[in-house]
Amino acid sequence: MERGARILAGVFTGILLARYLGPGPLGIYSYALSFILLFSPIISLGYDPMLPRDILFEKDKWSEILGTSIFLRFAGSLVAILFIWGFTLFDTSMANETRTMIRVLSFSFLFYPFNVFDIWFRASLKSKNASISKIIALVIVNCLKIYFIWRKAPLITFGWIYVCEFIVNGILQLVFYIRTEPYKIFQWSANKNRIRFIFRESWPLLVSSFSFMIYNRIDQIMIGNMLDSKEVGIFAAADKISDIPVALIMVVNGSIYPFLAASFKNNLAFFHRQYMLLTELYTFISYLMLVVVIFVGGWIISIYPQSFAAGTLVLKINFIGLVFVFNSGLRNSYLSLSGNQRFLLYTTLASAILNITLNFFLIPVFGINGAAWASAISEFTALLLMNSAFPKIRFVFRVQMKGFLLLSIFARNKNLLEY
Repeated sequence: MERGARILAGVFTGILLARYLGPGPLGIYSYALSFILLFSPIISLGYDPMLPRDILFEKDKWSEILGTSIFLRFAGSLVAILFIWGFTLFDTSMANETRTMIRVLSFSFLFYPFNVFDIWFRASLKSKNASISKIIALVIVNCLKIYFIWRKAPLITFGWIYVCEFIVNGILQLVFYIRTEPYKIFQWSANKNRIRFIFRESWPLLVSSFSFMIYNRIDQIMIGNMLDSKEVGIFAAADKISDIPVALIMVVNGSIYPFLAASFKNNLAFFHRQYMLLTELYTFISYLMLVVVIFVGGWIISIYPQSFAAGTLVLKINFIGLVFVFNSGLRNSYLSLSGNQRFLLYTTLASAILNITLNFFLIPVFGINGAAWASAISEFTALLLMNSAFPKIRFVFRVQMKGFLLLSIFARNKNLLEY
């Protein structure tokens, strides 16, 4: 429910904000947000996926685990802010408005450490508290956005509203934790051995997190540096629409993951059939979305003012890339269940390098359309092609290739489900 509400609210207020600001100011905001998010992996050190595991498996050391985690996150947030301010200080080519927006948005990092409470609630099967705090923060922040759009507030106001969401959510998470576990927060402690353990265990995920952020955000930064903020705004507006189906598939995957995990453990052949059929279903849905966007992409982008019309082709190219995203929708779940997460590091790192290279050559020639093609090619390479390069995950490549043909959905021959 909370994720669904976040998606719907984000789409609604995102469209209102884009219509109010226009391409130029929206481009400044999007560039600044992409810039700070490049540094966000420093805060968690890539430890987020392993923290629930340690909370569950080492219940006798919960005070050490939580205390060390929040200590490292506060330290990481300060380091990330210092890096961001350092870059903005020494980059003399950066516009003052962009520099100010980046610095304002970076204050949100001070409240990232409170995400430890969210992870603890979910690991302890008390996620209701985490969801309530996020929904309250979501309602407050989106009401503020609508109010200040109505009041025609300056751009910087929306930077502070972004920070406000983290403040409200962080304070509420802390309050709920104290109410749930009175006085236990005073037992937290940071431990040197735990710090060394976290660094040793999490560094591959830290590299993967950095690679993902580069892959996911570098296009808007390179557009801003090689073109201008107006082009960033147009590109970001089209991206906002493309992000909707991606967010929805992530919600669905989170919901079905426990069932897939049970099938993988108890009946591997049944899991394989589920994996094949769901991959084909996801691919089929992506085909439908692509056809719709090809024919009515111009009408879809018209939810924004005419000044965003150049984003129509970007939107269509993005949905070509989404075919590979949907086709690989269950790839991460399979790699996690089969203990092959390290291949996520290899493919994400390779896709980040490829995306930067392609953007460098395509943006000067094709503008924002070149950036969209760079993302689509990177998605094809990282999410499909590279699976064939590693024998241990070649099964994924075979399933995805069959998924493109939709053989199992429409065929009556059960042998088509063989791998």
